[in-house]
Amino acid sequence: MRGTIATVLTAVGCATIAALPAPPASATVRSGIGLAAPSSMSNYTVGCRYEARVKVDDAATVVKLLEAPAGSEGRMVVATTIPAADSAVLVWTPTKAGRRTLWAVQPTGGREVYTRPLTVTVSTGIIAGPLCFGS
Repeated sequence: MRGTIATVLTAVGCATIAALPAPPASATVRSGIGLAAPSSMSNYTVGCRYEARVKVDDAATVVKLLEAPAGSEGRMVVATTIPAADSAVLVWTPTKAGRRTLWAVQPTGGREVYTRPLTVTVSTGIIAGPLCFGS
């Protein structure tokens, strides 16, 4: 009887382990971009620095931040970083006023995986030390 119970428990334990979900097959960015709010409380300001954060599955693979004029297909790399644990923090310093679209991208399995686009308005303004005042 004891041998039968041990066999059943072993079989149940193996079935439980087999039913656990497998880890993701490849790394990827896994959230949208979290962008620090502008200190001007209105628009982002040309020349000011902002932290962009994105969650990732792979802390060993470079994450890039891309920018383009809203509605444009021409994307330019504006920051790169190696993530720390499950987050990548990139510093974005807008160089042009207008509507800008941002994406984070991380290569995985031979392809590039992008976050959802984030479109913001950037204006010219006054930079006073760590404070930025958009117009």
